[in-house]
Amino acid sequence: MINLFDDYTQASWDLHYSLIRSGYNNPTISLTDDGFLPSDVTSPYLYFTGFSEGSGQALYFNDIIVPDFWEIRSSNQNGEIFDYQQKRGHIHYSKPTHNRLVKAVDWYDNAGRRRLTDRYNKFGYRFAQTNYNLTDQATMTSYFDRQGKEVLVENHITGTVILNQETKVRLFKSKVDFVIYYLDIAGFNLDRIFYNSLSTPFLVSYYLNKAGNDILFWNEEVGAGLPGNMLVAFSNMNRPTSVVVQNYKIYQKMKSIMTPEQQMKVNFLGYLYPFVRDNIGRREALILTNSDQIEGLETLVTQHSEITFHVGAITEMSSQLLAYGKYENVKLYPNVTTATIQSLYSQCDIYLDINHGTEILSAVRTAFENNMIILAFDNTVHHRELMAGGDIYPSSQVSQLSERLTYLKDSPSHFAELLLKQQADAHVATTAEYQAVIG
Repeated sequence: MINLFDDYTQASWDLHYSLIRSGYNNPTISLTDDGFLPSDVTSPYLYFTGFSEGSGQALYFNDIIVPDFWEIRSSNQNGEIFDYQQKRGHIHYSKPTHNRLVKAVDWYDNAGRRRLTDRYNKFGYRFAQTNYNLTDQATMTSYFDRQGKEVLVENHITGTVILNQETKVRLFKSKVDFVIYYLDIAGFNLDRIFYNSLSTPFLVSYYLNKAGNDILFWNEEVGAGLPGNMLVAFSNMNRPTSVVVQNYKIYQKMKSIMTPEQQMKVNFLGYLYPFVRDNIGRREALILTNSDQIEGLETLVTQHSEITFHVGAITEMSSQLLAYGKYENVKLYPNVTTATIQSLYSQCDIYLDINHGTEILSAVRTAFENNMIILAFDNTVHHRELMAGGDIYPSSQVSQLSERLTYLKDSPSHFAELLLKQQADAHVATTAEYQAVIG
């Protein structure tokens, strides 16, 4: 039994965690490898390049080797490499980006076109390199071992894969064939495959030519009809396949367009989450932002002197934001440290998702896992799926969010009531539900 994921996204992590908590501690394989997979996730690239086990540290941005007199510039989001005024490279950081650990470096030619991407792993090695043509289309990716020897070559134009395995060179006509070979030589038990994509993982299951019983975990939108590959999966007699939908709105839509026979093969399951602590109803609210545009903050601060508002940023704060320091119930944390952020999450029981701009440090997700009551405006909300639907307010109605804060402060039992609603709307699952559906 294995988990076969097309990519290791947040949804993949959520499913992986839910399966482990429910007693399904399967080997987990990602068919895309960015070099920073968790230690309990493997890939064909890790297996053949020898990076499945290892030690070392990720490359810090200023450790990138560049020619003399070239300059590396960095922010908390990314880095850039310049030859005087000409940009020669762009540095992508692993998350959290403010740690400035290198995941990839794009290299540009004299005309400013991307021609190469060097990809680095969590051990600090350049483990892959991608080439691009003049239209910025990826043409080929090579994967290397610790000694820099080319082990794998993926041709993105033809779809072929070349494997240099000891003294043999193997050519696979497709990535699917390559993955099937990997699963066989690595010795995985393939009686059941849990997969979450109708692309390569589905095709691997379909062409595996081994009897089994599989589950497709589905989290994508559907159109007027079911995806074609899902219909094929339903009819796969060699490996009977059922579908578990993990977004409730999508599940409801799918039910409306499925036949009764198809509905019998489809179930809904939410996720389990690693909840950190209980909510004890403290009048402490947290906001994490890298923007000084915080919707309705002044109104909320002045109307709720009994609530302490903690505002943190991983950068310097503007004078506009620093001006809130005049209020006794506002505490500001410019250039906030990781330790302080962790302390604030343990201290606060309300999270206000009211900052404009991008979310930082997976703030809403972390608040959810800390069982904080999350409130937002419709023009600032970053993760609707983790919130009670009734706690997202029109930006023109700051008074409604303010009234919700008043309701919370009236009684600790109101925190418990709203937390139950928040978890219900997020469709938090149980181990018993997983075991009942999966068997």
